[in-house]
Amino acid sequence: MNENSQGTEIGAALEREVSGLHDTPFTLSDVQGRARGIRRRRHALAAGAAAAAVAVAVPSVLLLGGTIDRTDAPDPAGPSRSATEAVETTSAPASSVLRGSTLTRPDGTTTELDLPDEQVIDYALLGDGRVVAVPNGGREILVLGADGEVQASYPAEINHIVVGATSDTAAWVGEDGAVRVLESGTREPTVLATPPAERDAYRSVDAVLGSGCAAGGCEVLTGDGNTTLHVVSRDGVEPFDIDMAVRVDDVSPDGSLWSFSEQPADEFTQYGCVGLYDVAAATTTARSCVVWGLSFSPDGRYVEAAFAENNMLGDVRVLDLSLETVLAYEPDDGQVVSRTGWASPDALLVSVAGLQDNQWSLLEVPLDGGDPTTVEGPVQGGNPEIEAEFRMSR
Repeated sequence: MNENSQGTEIGAALEREVSGLHDTPFTLSDVQGRARGIRRRRHALAAGAAAAAVAVAVPSVLLLGGTIDRTDAPDPAGPSRSATEAVETTSAPASSVLRGSTLTRPDGTTTELDLPDEQVIDYALLGDGRVVAVPNGGREILVLGADGEVQASYPAEINHIVVGATSDTAAWVGEDGAVRVLESGTREPTVLATPPAERDAYRSVDAVLGSGCAAGGCEVLTGDGNTTLHVVSRDGVEPFDIDMAVRVDDVSPDGSLWSFSEQPADEFTQYGCVGLYDVAAATTTARSCVVWGLSFSPDGRYVEAAFAENNMLGDVRVLDLSLETVLAYEPDDGQVVSRTGWASPDALLVSVAGLQDNQWSLLEVPLDGGDPTTVEGPVQGGNPEIEAEFRMSR
């Protein structure tokens, strides 16, 4: 879904010159310029995948633990309801919304998060209530408790996370190159194997498969930012082989389908075609060359797609699993779409902003073609080409 999670956030996460990350920090304008030629990945932004500037490396003393003494930290709650019911309901939670430091959860409750001054470029809400956040300004992953207080900070190779299909896992590449997965109900991330780093590229996490990571029950798909190359587990690394050179973008809540992106056909094309892959049948079930970046709805019946550029989204659509358009959303004149998420399996959350007046609103857009309703706003905000007033999680 997505993750979800967009735009220049993902441009930062998909920056290919990893050696530069360790030498010269990118500025926001650097990343925005480079993001034009980089494929879209959701929410995450992914988003979708974020408009991140990768900055100073986190001290190596943090490598095996957090910056905060967690000996007295409360244990995380047990497995979330979404985790325990995922097999039966094959659904995932709706999106939470982050505005400034205020997190609004899908049930409408709010929590003030103890976040750094720098902008958060991506985050996930785990089923046990904890928040996994990626702050701008440093290669680190923050874990905050359900009360909003920081519990731990982990150094990362790049400031990018991927969230599992039911939002009960979050994965990233640690500073040492090993993949780490934090799972709902577990205090510390499980350390998986270390995928190889491709020459002139970096290690990306593309998808989390399964659960029970501490017991060896999950795997993470990794690649070089453009193509998924490896399957990583606690036991080692295996080649990823589905007879296609693609990047896996998202996993359906029941795990039966993957969405994928192909590479652009040539250097003059920004995005490649996309499709849906049936894991059990080992076959592509649908393919399109006119939409981009597919991410699943909470119940897996639909996928959302959008064209991401300059920290904004265009051609926002919801499609069925045949990749036929169910909803094509266009903002009002003078407005642009900044971020999207899911209000429910049958409605999108859409953040829109005025290019001239920087007035922002959060809308719920039903898939049945009904009129959008305003969830929050209009409020004064920043330039949508640089900032995002409302950020949606998966």
